[in-house]
Amino acid sequence: MQLKSEVHWIQHPDGYWILRNPEYPTFLQVNNIDKNVICQLGKKPIPAIANKYDLTIQEFQQLLQKLAATGMLEGTEPPPKKFSLAQILFFKIPLFNPDEWLAENIDKLRWIWTTGFAFFLCFFLSQTFFLWLAYATDVVSAHQQVWGDLSLAPTNLLKLGFATMLVILLHELGHAFTLKHFGGIVPEIGLLFMCFMPGMYTNTSDQYSLIKRKQRVLVVAAGVIVQIVIWALALWLLLASPPHSILQQNSYLFMSAALVTVVLNLNPLNAFDGYYLLVAITGINNLRKRSLEFYLDLFRRQPSPEKHLTKLF
Repeated sequence: MQLKSEVHWIQHPDGYWILRNPEYPTFLQVNNIDKNVICQLGKKPIPAIANKYDLTIQEFQQLLQKLAATGMLEGTEPPPKKFSLAQILFFKIPLFNPDEWLAENIDKLRWIWTTGFAFFLCFFLSQTFFLWLAYATDVVSAHQQVWGDLSLAPTNLLKLGFATMLVILLHELGHAFTLKHFGGIVPEIGLLFMCFMPGMYTNTSDQYSLIKRKQRVLVVAAGVIVQIVIWALALWLLLASPPHSILQQNSYLFMSAALVTVVLNLNPLNAFDGYYLLVAITGINNLRKRSLEFYLDLFRRQPSPEKHLTKLF
């Protein structure tokens, strides 16, 4: 019983270790003692390892179960997810593995993550915001053109749906390319159905192997940044279009699709980008569960095991 050859260790500056298996990918966060125990697997008998590090057999078995569940040990692989009634309303359908395609194209786009481009983007978006305020009447006029004629409403709804799907696709590519830029693995892109409403998702779980919190924040925030850029470009195109033109109406629809999806994504109460952005910024894994336990401890007037956050980046 030993680790697979492809599994490797990542030392985290917060004092723990991340065991990463790039095959799936899967991860396991362990402390220094657990790391020493795992490194002895296959070299010494299990009772001898347990005695050396003062572990009970039950504790040792729990560690082995975690290793097996993440496919870290030879001859093991992560088990398939168990079916639950919640999957009827929320489920995913993997479509393809984009990792090889991302690796082939990432070098063409690395300028996007440079400091110079970041300053340019901030300047561009700030100018767009002031432009939006200055020409609010034109935006309202475009809104009336799109939705004022009830006979065109079904067609414009279809256009809005298409625009939303395109915005979501570019949003997911933003996540995927950003993770690839930082050296991560993107094993799948697929369809997401929530209450039978279609969308898309990207498996960016490999971001947890990034030791720099700033990189994890950028991976999560990349999708929202893409949506904001789409909104800005659509606004500029709307203002540059002839009044009452098809181009102006379509620009308004893309702008609306970007804004609506940004609002939905940033809601931290759902398991969308807003929630995972909080996880990345705070560095607190299982934030929802731990926050509920924290407030329950306050309600019960019991001491909380949570530590105060002293460093964000």
